[in-house]
Amino acid sequence: MKSTRVVDKIRKNAVSLICVNLFCWPQFSVAAETLEQAWGIALQRDHTLAAAQQKENVAAHQVAAAQANYLPKLALEAGYLRTESEPAAKVNIPALPFLKGVALPFAQDSAYFGGVSVSAPLYTGGKISSGVGAAQAQAEAVQARSQLSKSELKLALAHAYISVLRAEHAVTVANSHIAAVGKHVSDVLALFEQGYVARHDLLASQVALANAEQLGLQAGNALAMARAAYNRWLGRPQDGVVDIFDIGTRSQAAAGSELNRDVNNDLTYLLSSANARRKELQELDLQSLAYKKQAASVAAGHLPQIGVSAGWSKLENRYLAQDKGWWVALVMKWELFDGGLLRNQAAQLSATAQAIQEVQEDTRERIALQVRQSWLSQQESNARMALVGKASEQADETLLLARERYRSGLAPNSDVLDAETRRLQAYSNRDNAIYDRELARLQLQYASGQL
Repeated sequence: MKSTRVVDKIRKNAVSLICVNLFCWPQFSVAAETLEQAWGIALQRDHTLAAAQQKENVAAHQVAAAQANYLPKLALEAGYLRTESEPAAKVNIPALPFLKGVALPFAQDSAYFGGVSVSAPLYTGGKISSGVGAAQAQAEAVQARSQLSKSELKLALAHAYISVLRAEHAVTVANSHIAAVGKHVSDVLALFEQGYVARHDLLASQVALANAEQLGLQAGNALAMARAAYNRWLGRPQDGVVDIFDIGTRSQAAAGSELNRDVNNDLTYLLSSANARRKELQELDLQSLAYKKQAASVAAGHLPQIGVSAGWSKLENRYLAQDKGWWVALVMKWELFDGGLLRNQAAQLSATAQAIQEVQEDTRERIALQVRQSWLSQQESNARMALVGKASEQADETLLLARERYRSGLAPNSDVLDAETRRLQAYSNRDNAIYDRELARLQLQYASGQL
């Protein structure tokens, strides 16, 4: 009787565990959250994306600053000048010897001055245009990085989403395993009390039940951790309720049609798509272009820099007949020798651009490998789906036959326990195949630049 009470308590605990994991969680949610909805929430609150958007603003201001060099510059200046004595010039006119050595003042020892001027570049040898081109290329590179961050976020969240679904099904399978082994323990106990089986069978079955309960605890803990990680992506309390749509419940035909619609299965097309769409390649290409433009802008410093200036100024000076007036000037500056400063700066920028191109080629090769590996994983997951469903049905049938044979005295207790272990493995393989297929689909979308 004591053994009966122990088994009943174990079965009640198993039923309670099933209730907690399968029924108690969803009751707080209104509707299951889809992956697309989760993406929308994460994209709105992710701090990395917020920082990327601020970097886009920075790049836009850099472009505007570079373009401002085309525009005229208007300046207003004013001041007060005080000297130790009135500035004077010595007079030395041979025809007027009596004025020799006389100092004639030409300015006051204190004066106010002011004016307004406007200046504009006329010719810079491409220095300004190259600078603008460099800023625009850098801004586009920043935008490509921002888009890459979005794709990476979507893939990472998809991993967390599928991890929750995988863990939920693992809990379901573990609870089913506990219930199945618990039922077998009840059968063995009934036969043992009637004297039909040895105590060894009862002990072996009870050990199997204890092991099953450990699997259940591990599965429950894994589910709690997966839900916490998922909630973290969405900015929610990590112990909050998670109720998400099970993308693995679609039929295999529906999943296959969606895969064909979203990602062409042809490897050549996928490689071409990745080469054209992956934001890493676009970012590196634009960064290389930006450095090339910067090099051209620096090298333009060897050419004449021509500009025009005009303005109006006033200088308080009682010795002048006219102390204010308009003026205009054409200015040219041409640095003929700078010790190789500009040449080396331009060479440095050009070498940096070449280094980025080498990195780009290496990245292109790594992306091609990533596409091929994702494609192979997708092919494998599709092939597995054709096998796991039938295997789980056969495992159920094998367990039923083993139980009947054991109750009839035609098979040992180990056959039932082995059949249940194989059933557990078959259901685990089925769930893993389902979610590996979904994850492979999303990874292939990411690898080909379509996520």
